[in-house]
Amino acid sequence: MRALVDRFETEKAAGLAAARGGSPAEARVHLLRAAECLYRLAQGSTGRLRESRVQNAEKLLAMARKLPASAPASGRAAASDAGEAGGDGAAAWLLPERPPVRFADIAGLADVKEEILVKMVYPFTHPEAAERYKVPRGGGVLLYGPPGTGKTLLARAVAGELDAPFYTVRPSEIMSKWVGEAEQNVQKLFDAARAHPRAVIFIDEVDALLPRRSQDTSSVMRRVVPQILAELEGVRGKGPGALLFVGATNEPWALDPAALRPGRFDRRIHVGLPDPPARREILRIHLSGRPVSQEVSLDSLADGTEGYSGADLRAVVERAANRVFLEAVGGAEQRAIGAADLRESLADVRPSVSRAQLERFRRFETDTRAGREAAPAAAGGGEA
Repeated sequence: MRALVDRFETEKAAGLAAARGGSPAEARVHLLRAAECLYRLAQGSTGRLRESRVQNAEKLLAMARKLPASAPASGRAAASDAGEAGGDGAAAWLLPERPPVRFADIAGLADVKEEILVKMVYPFTHPEAAERYKVPRGGGVLLYGPPGTGKTLLARAVAGELDAPFYTVRPSEIMSKWVGEAEQNVQKLFDAARAHPRAVIFIDEVDALLPRRSQDTSSVMRRVVPQILAELEGVRGKGPGALLFVGATNEPWALDPAALRPGRFDRRIHVGLPDPPARREILRIHLSGRPVSQEVSLDSLADGTEGYSGADLRAVVERAANRVFLEAVGGAEQRAIGAADLRESLADVRPSVSRAQLERFRRFETDTRAGREAAPAAAGGGEA
């Protein structure tokens, strides 16, 4: 533990020094490594120390991602010759995290968690049974559903349950204007993950990397999509280790149909809006640690927030807290958050997911279960 603390302090100091010295790419690498150290330290911590370490790791991660992945160069050769030690553009986002999140930290979604456990966790935690029943380790899973329902958090929890390195990459980090570089970035990502006994790759908005080729005229995408599909073919395994690929999307119908075939995204899991018990737990989590009046009924709040996503509920609590906070800094006596504050906040924060969007997801589920190819989103009816 002491060695990890020392490494964190060294990486953080090096990152800040590089940032001050005008070397943003080098600073980014050091700060990402410092964040990884803190995530690992948080896993062995409890209580407020763990919370503090996670929060500080997330701050370092946000700081690092604001920095450019590579230093400005006069041409492609300068960027390509930089190498990992000097801050290669890929090197920064190829540094994995060690998320401290577990499924127990996520409210609701019991059915979704069970599906993920069976597909992605139990084959690792129960290897003898997996071998007996010939259940392969690893593979691809697509998490789809409205925004703000916890898809990213679920992916992080998978890595947390397995204590596995977690690679999270934005599609924009994969793409490159240089011919052939986007495909190389895809290969670098999968090669880095395969270097571990087990690892999790997570790509949010994966539809941006796997769009329908019949509708995408980009020559880059026509090369990148087959590259990713080829990599996905090899993620399932029966050995001691394997790779888990998790994609998340708000628009599953925008994905290339080839990505949804068996052997690629073997499992498609709908992460929908929270039910009343889950909404109650989400509200409890976000109100926890804040002064709350005894008159506040979580059951009533949960019943009155049908159609709200987890992100919507967080916004409700934060808006109510901000209202009381502004009163306090304005000179009023400090008080607890009351039921009236939350009701006013509910009037201001409306559900972010429309009925039309929910219907679009329902149709996609129906089509995929029936083995039909989901139609592309129609104008005005498929945005998510």
